[in-house]
Amino acid sequence: MGLRLAGAAVHLYTASGSVLGLLIVLAAFEGDVEAALWLGLATLFIDGTDGMLARRFRVKETIPWFDGARMDDIVDYLTYVFAPVVLLWTTGYFPGGALGWVLASLPLLASCYQFCRVDAKTSDHFFLGFPSYWNIVAFYVIVLDVSDLVTGVTIVVFAVLVFVPIRYLYPPARGPCRA
Repeated sequence: MGLRLAGAAVHLYTASGSVLGLLIVLAAFEGDVEAALWLGLATLFIDGTDGMLARRFRVKETIPWFDGARMDDIVDYLTYVFAPVVLLWTTGYFPGGALGWVLASLPLLASCYQFCRVDAKTSDHFFLGFPSYWNIVAFYVIVLDVSDLVTGVTIVVFAVLVFVPIRYLYPPARGPCRA
């Protein structure tokens, strides 16, 4: 019973990233860019530690009917893709009009594809194609305060790279961080 409770706590820990994703979006709409970036850092911490905790508490064994990997992907999409796009939108890094809408849509659409690829991660710990780290792209766009032209070009390049099977390093050395 104790390991099952610990496993449920790990799943709750992973799921808490979705709440942080909401807080990023709210901070973005309130114009609190600094808070949004700090919340984004917190989501990186959760995503970087939940897999270790899941392995430690043998979550796949104690709660086998629950797909923690699917939940992790949902939370990652919200915090690595959706919330950063909202943040870039609210801070004015996309141009106005239809072009802005198209550019904001590219990471969302490309990442929908990337998150559903069964071969997105290789057995030797690489991503195939750009791994949808739009949170990192947004961080640098904001911190470096680049123009909407540079932002647009960056978005297009990385969106295209999602579909190019180049190997990108996947940081966890012990396999996917899946809760």
